[in-house]
Amino acid sequence: MVYANLAGAGMKLVHISDTHVGKGECQSRLARLVDHLLSSVLGAPEDFVVLHTGDVIDSAEPAYRAAGAAQLARLSDAGYRVFLCPGNHDYGDAMSIAPDAAADFQRDFAPWLFHGQAAEFPVRHQLDAETQLLVLDSNAAELSWRERWFAEGHLGEEQLAVLDGWLPDARLPDQGKTVIVALHHHPFYYGYRVAPDVDDRRLLFHLLARATRPFRRLKDAWSLCRVLQDRADILLYGHMHYGLDCSGDSRRYGIPLALDGGSSTDVDDESGCLRYRVVDTRTLTVVVGRVRL
Repeated sequence: MVYANLAGAGMKLVHISDTHVGKGECQSRLARLVDHLLSSVLGAPEDFVVLHTGDVIDSAEPAYRAAGAAQLARLSDAGYRVFLCPGNHDYGDAMSIAPDAAADFQRDFAPWLFHGQAAEFPVRHQLDAETQLLVLDSNAAELSWRERWFAEGHLGEEQLAVLDGWLPDARLPDQGKTVIVALHHHPFYYGYRVAPDVDDRRLLFHLLARATRPFRRLKDAWSLCRVLQDRADILLYGHMHYGLDCSGDSRRYGIPLALDGGSSTDVDDESGCLRYRVVDTRTLTVVVGRVRL
C-alpha cells in the first residue's frame, strides 16, 4: 500500500480503535487525540467520518462508559459523523462478556452505534450516494453462558445471513460504489507475517501472546471472508493492537484494502506519538496521522 497525500474525490474516513478508556493513561491520551482532531489539522469536520472499531473502554464500568462517551460526543458536537462497532472490552473485559454489560453499552453509545436506527446488528449506514458502511457486532454470538469466556469473537449465522443479503453480487467497475465493512475482532488468524523480535526484551509477553492467540480469534472468520469475497472494498477492524495493513491477506478474498486499527492510545516507542489513519474511500489511499504527546 502506498501512503500518499489524500488527493482523491472520495469520502475521508478517520479510523481509530482500541482506546481502552479506564486503563492507565488511555483516557487522557484519547482526550489528546480528540483535541488533535478538533484542531482542524485535517480540515472541516463535516468533510470527515470517524470510525471507531471497538474497545472504547477497558472494562464495562459506568464511569468508563461515561468518560468514553464524552470524548465521542466532543467529536459529534464539532461536526464529525462518528460511527462505532462494539469490542469485547466494551461488553465486559479481557476474560468475559455479559448480556447486561452489552445492553448497557448499546444504550449509552446508541447515537454512534445505531444513528437512530433499530438497535440491532448488523447496521447499514449510507454515508453518501457512493459509500455504504456496514457495521458488525463480533461479540453477538458470544453472549451465551457457554461462549462468553476469553476474548474470542463470533458473529453468528444470523448476522452473516443479513450481511450476505445486503452485499452486491459483484463490484462492477462502472458502479462507482464503495462498500466498507467494520467489526472489532481481527478477521485473519495470524495477524502478522513474522514473529516479533525478542530484542525488545518482551519475550514473556510474546510467548504469552502466541500461546493465547487461539482464545482471541474470530471463530467464524472464514465464513465472514467467504461472504465478503469480491463484494467489499474496505475492511476495518481492531482488537489485536498490531496496527498493520493486512491487505495482502484480504486481497486473497478480493477485498482491496484491510486495515487493523491497532490501539489509538498506544504510544509508538520510536516516535513517541499516538497513531491513526485517514482513508480516502474512493482511491483507497491512506495517510498515517500522528499525535505527539
